Amino acid sequence: MKIAFGTPFKPVDHPRISGDVTIARDLIKTLRGFGHTVDTMPYFPAKEIYWKPQLWPEANRALEAMVEAARGADCWLTYNSYYKVPDAFGPLVVDRLGIPYFLFQASYARNRAKRFATWPGYVLNRRAMERADHVFCNRINDISCCAKLLPEDRYSSVRPGLPDGLFTRDEAARQRLRAQWGVGNSVVVLSAAMMREGVKATGIQWTIRACAELLDKGRDLRLVLAGGGPMQAELAAQARDALGDRVVILGMVDRTDFPGVFSAGDLFAFPGLKESVGMVYLEAQGCGLPVVATDDEGGPHVVAHDVSGLITPADEGAFTRAVDRLVQDHELRTRLGAQAVTYVGRVHNASANYLEMARAMERIVASRREQG
Repeated sequence: MKIAFGTPFKPVDHPRISGDVTIARDLIKTLRGFGHTVDTMPYFPAKEIYWKPQLWPEANRALEAMVEAARGADCWLTYNSYYKVPDAFGPLVVDRLGIPYFLFQASYARNRAKRFATWPGYVLNRRAMERADHVFCNRINDISCCAKLLPEDRYSSVRPGLPDGLFTRDEAARQRLRAQWGVGNSVVVLSAAMMREGVKATGIQWTIRACAELLDKGRDLRLVLAGGGPMQAELAAQARDALGDRVVILGMVDRTDFPGVFSAGDLFAFPGLKESVGMVYLEAQGCGLPVVATDDEGGPHVVAHDVSGLITPADEGAFTRAVDRLVQDHELRTRLGAQAVTYVGRVHNASANYLEMARAMERIVASRREQG
């Protein structure tokens, strides 16, 4: 198939890596690996576009550019649509071109229709979901949302996955980085997130405080923090104040360097408050790190409790106790870390998980050709 790929939230070549950008890139890579052509469509910032009439003339020109870019495509696939950033363009393009329309990760919430501020986004997002030939859900919560809007044969679940060989353990990098960091035989607690206001910053702060509390109890650990963003300097200062020379600040790390960074750690800790998917958990587990996360949304869907890590209630004390359990128990860390690699390979392999999605798209495209 030739797939026109749209991203209302941000372009796939966006310089600031996020979970959404990572998933979009991995999805494109996997579909291309199946032999499909995936062309990224011209991007236009669609966030709350319904409240920005000054942008509507430019948006209309962007729509025309998308139509031209998608000519000859067998279908259109949009990644991510919800009330704040609804897919306003995809349904219009496919109606012009007469091709099937697919959504990957779409969220529907009836309560957004009750407030004037969110009603336009609700309407546009609902229009996109109802127009879609099929909606693929990589978040468990979205399945129940789709059930309120769509017939059963119009949506399905797709587990999050990692591309083959992208995140594997690197023992040479482990030795090199641990020597560079000067951590010796201390237990290295690794954490990584985009450092911005809200739940991301709160999650890093939980991790800092957990490690500070455990140091006060005499645990021999080091915290290694990775990630950039507008709050990087502030969070780094907080970490140094709380942990002194027991923290290593890496700043922004390129994704290609993360396998070595993960391999140099002993466990990965981040509460993941309101985390929608939690790709970083999969990446850490793929490199043999047991994970500590909370049950607040995404964590339990990508971390198997007592198999590849520990899932706690969304409570700071419970989170700290779980980190302590792994810090103190070398045998448990080793066992869960080894099982994490197996778990990700078996349950969260992108090639296996996205194959059924690709086949469903192929069937719908073929059916449309027969009808037309």
